[in-house]
Amino acid sequence: MLGTGPRVGVPAAVPGLADSLRGSGAEPVALEVPRARPRGGVALAREWVADAAQISCSHRRLDGLLLAAEGPEELAGLALSALRLNLPAVAAPCSDTHLSAALAALGLIPLVGDPASVAVEVARGGGPRPRDLIDDFSLVNALRAGLALGGGPELLVHLSAIAREAGSVGFSQTLRVITPETPQLVEPSSGWFAEHGTPGLLALLDDTLNDTGTVSGRLREVLPAGVPEPPPPTGSRLTFVEARASGAAALCRVDEGQAEVSGECRVYHSEKFAVRVVEGDFLEAPCLLVVGGCGPRGGPGLTRLERLSRVLEEDGLAGSVPVLTDGLPPRSGSGTWISLFSPEAAAGGVIARLRDGDTLRISLTEGRIRTGVEAGELRRREPHELPDRIDTGYAARYSRTALPALEGAGFP
Repeated sequence: MLGTGPRVGVPAAVPGLADSLRGSGAEPVALEVPRARPRGGVALAREWVADAAQISCSHRRLDGLLLAAEGPEELAGLALSALRLNLPAVAAPCSDTHLSAALAALGLIPLVGDPASVAVEVARGGGPRPRDLIDDFSLVNALRAGLALGGGPELLVHLSAIAREAGSVGFSQTLRVITPETPQLVEPSSGWFAEHGTPGLLALLDDTLNDTGTVSGRLREVLPAGVPEPPPPTGSRLTFVEARASGAAALCRVDEGQAEVSGECRVYHSEKFAVRVVEGDFLEAPCLLVVGGCGPRGGPGLTRLERLSRVLEEDGLAGSVPVLTDGLPPRSGSGTWISLFSPEAAAGGVIARLRDGDTLRISLTEGRIRTGVEAGELRRREPHELPDRIDTGYAARYSRTALPALEGAGFP
């Protein structure tokens, strides 16, 4: 109809955005993304949201999208659906500052103007579209931005999924180069970030960023000038480690100055069993707590070990018992976490062949994993069976085919 504004899809569960779109001259179209999810981890939830949003957009005759969600897995899923649909799209920040900074550096979250009004402008003008914005150069920007704000393994997994959907080749290798060389620059809870936000963060990174397109214009044209240096954060760092003989690899989050993680293994093949051992006071330092069955196929969908982190804190073990897992570390919490161990336990990787009493030494300076077990003995061991495997429905299809974590942990 003549004079009608652009039709912009927006998730129905996010309050207030439909009114903001209407006030900016658009016709909001509610997208139904079910709140109920298959049982599993954050990557499974992301894939479910991506599929549900794509289906909800079918036959809606949309001119654009406003991507909005509370959690990072939901927003990352909406970004995947936007890439598949390739409609003009704008994203709003979510509760996760790391992913929000990364999506701003990708060009999807506006650095100037509010998301609803920019979404209307982009829909009315027919672009830019997600596949115009997301490429190898903007993905590097996103990775640097998220890491500079202290982003961890979960950020890398979601960015890997977005890179794969965008057709970027070699992003998993880019991760391994850029992650250890990108220190945290800003504490998300600092007064500096409250004042200067993501635009200020990107301005700090200006010399290391590619001048890519964004929904607000060229990146360097919209960054603020004269941003002061923030106070140095007191954080941890990320580094990759690998085992030369087996090809196993993992991502470590460790305190600055820490050179090695080592210990005698206590091995469990679900978070639930590990939690029971800690709650029952059956775990004593020093040891290395190994928790398998939490990866993409085993979780399924990458379990975030929040409950285990809580009970370790409550028992005073968080600082003295490192955790090695094929899942994800908690979003916050103290201690040393070696996560995204691959190949994961569900794929028969080394983590499924470790036994109580085995020793591991992880050199953070050399980037190496060493074990006291002979390589031949490890190969001869049968991998542990994982409890509580899901064998029906969407989660079962996912667990049969899911990619490794640093390939995005999505469907092939």
